[in-house]
Amino acid sequence: MRHAGGQRVPKVPTEFVHSRAQSWRREIVKARIRLTDDDLTRDQRAELWRIVDYREWCLKMLVSDFPGELEQIDREIESELRG
Repeated sequence: MRHAGGQRVPKVPTEFVHSRAQSWRREIVKARIRLTDDDLTRDQRAELWRIVDYREWCLKMLVSDFPGELEQIDREIESELRG
């Protein structure tokens, strides 16, 4: 498989992608919900944003529908907050 720039990108098993994406989405959801806490210290807030940024970067590198993953994260946050 070739990627932009002619680099070879290994084909990853679908189940691995699904499982890893689900785990990373969960981490993003938990971190973003915790970010709503006004009592967090600046260091705690910075660490949570690092988690969000890193996991979003990982998702972007792994999945073929990154915008769809972001929409799924928003739906999961809404579900958590309602539930």
